Amino acid sequence: MNHDKKIKAFFEGVEQASNTLDLNLIDAQYTEQFIFADPNGTRVIEKQKFFSALPKRYEFFKSLGHRSTKVVSLDETPIDDQYTIVKAHFLMQFQKTPGQMIEAKVDSTYILFMKGDTPRIAMHIEHEDLKEAMHAWGLL
Repeated sequence: MNHDKKIKAFFEGVEQASNTLDLNLIDAQYTEQFIFADPNGTRVIEKQKFFSALPKRYEFFKSLGHRSTKVVSLDETPIDDQYTIVKAHFLMQFQKTPGQMIEAKVDSTYILFMKGDTPRIAMHIEHEDLKEAMHAWGLL
């Protein structure tokens, strides 16, 4: 399987995990430690600590009316045989009240470690402060 197909399949899994909180799938998607970055800075995250926060995050999104997250497109730039940068464009849908669907476009950049059967996230960059964006979208 070439990198393009591996990356497409990987992000189908990211989409699925975002919509179902499949912890086994998420476990396979991350390195044991990874770097998370957003407009507020960077930090190294231990995968197990990340896992412990996911159910609360999932329930928080559901409380805001999260209905789905869809990968709209991917822009891939190989660095070398071991790492690839992927800018992922997502469409998140929220429904706060019946008939009122809020669509939010979110871009994230990932550095994927490509060794092995499946890529794994070594760095995840959010391009905007998600809390601020949620205010702008009228969700908070």
